[in-house]
Amino acid sequence: MKKSKVKWFVFGILVSFVVVAGFTTAAFPAQPVTIKVAHFYDPTVGPAHRLNYEWLQGVIKDFEKAYPDIKVELEWFKWDELDVKSMMHYRAGISHDVFWSSPQYMPKHALVGDFLDLSSFVKKGWIKEKEQDFNWSPVWKKCFPLGIPLGVHTRTIVYRKDMFAAAGIYKTPANVDELIEDAKKLTQDTNGDGIPDVWGLGMYLGPSRATMELYFAPYIWHYGGKIWDPATKKATFASEEGVKAAKFLYDLIYKYKITPKWAVSGTYDDVILHSFLNGKLAMADGFGSYWIGALESKGFVKGIFPATSQGKTILADVFPVPTRPHAQFTNAWCLSIHKLSKHPAEAFKFVSFLTQAKYLYKYPDAGLPARLTIWDRPEFSTPFYKKWLFAAKHGRAMPPTAHYGELADTVAAALEDIVVKKSPVETTLRKAQDEYNASYAGE
Repeated sequence: MKKSKVKWFVFGILVSFVVVAGFTTAAFPAQPVTIKVAHFYDPTVGPAHRLNYEWLQGVIKDFEKAYPDIKVELEWFKWDELDVKSMMHYRAGISHDVFWSSPQYMPKHALVGDFLDLSSFVKKGWIKEKEQDFNWSPVWKKCFPLGIPLGVHTRTIVYRKDMFAAAGIYKTPANVDELIEDAKKLTQDTNGDGIPDVWGLGMYLGPSRATMELYFAPYIWHYGGKIWDPATKKATFASEEGVKAAKFLYDLIYKYKITPKWAVSGTYDDVILHSFLNGKLAMADGFGSYWIGALESKGFVKGIFPATSQGKTILADVFPVPTRPHAQFTNAWCLSIHKLSKHPAEAFKFVSFLTQAKYLYKYPDAGLPARLTIWDRPEFSTPFYKKWLFAAKHGRAMPPTAHYGELADTVAAALEDIVVKKSPVETTLRKAQDEYNASYAGE
């Protein structure tokens, strides 16, 4: 065969290959990747869930438009089962991609190994400024590298401005001693039946993890102690500082008579939020940032939620807990990637997309902004939100034990015995601590 014919023969083969390849690509396009996102928002439960669900649907719509080759499939679990389901399904070999997750359970996730370490993803996919925009908060320090925070949930003390003025109090307490003295002045028996109908200081000391998180922890920190020692991996809540903290909570009810006995019953929401809104509490400790909207709805503040640059307080305001470290429990929902994810790169694209400032700013369940640059906006520069930022920066996470749930339940049960049964403080705490350490020390 002549050289010219050989050239044309080879050229023809190449052309045919290109045509066939092009036809094949057009006729059989690549199938889109589907990532599974586990969340807990149920639009049938109520307006809060519905708002968050609608927000999530909006983010997904924008994401699929930006990444047409990636589809999102939602999976629903109960809010208090998300972390547990992730661990269970990992052990059972059931794969997922993205999970809403809790900072308190990150040590447990690390032990089980059901979440991917996101360090390399962030290093490759994020500019340095974006990471710095997140890592200012105690939530980031608690959940990263197994999760990315979606907001900041912290707590302050909310108070009635009109009740302060009526009692002749014109500044918020600067320390715990002033907190007690102000609460005494604010406790009022207007009916004359010997039982106050307005209590000076609301606390929640019921059978819930909130008792350890929002009430025992801030005061053991105040006295310089800690609930659990990361060095020995043992509970230390029965220390001298722990005894002082428990005695302080007991005295609020029985010595100072500024906190009602019903603080040990009901739910956290009822005892703190609803009692404050209904005028039964002049001050309420452990007031969550997720309740700011309730103050707006009640008319206690105006233009605060959603945040505006003209936001102002009317009947209610807040101040950070006046303990020595000004530290309250601080957490938030996070996004994590399941270890069995079949599409981790695509899953992280979704995490990165959702954590853009424009989406987190509108996330109803954020509590407070996760990204520091959002705090520079005029609507978050009001005096009200500056106090929340102070509280968030001074916030602390729960102990990094893999048995956090058991620890919280143990402390709550011990405090219930002390407050309800009037059991000896030191003996009761010591017994509870020994029982916990006998089962869970070392993890």
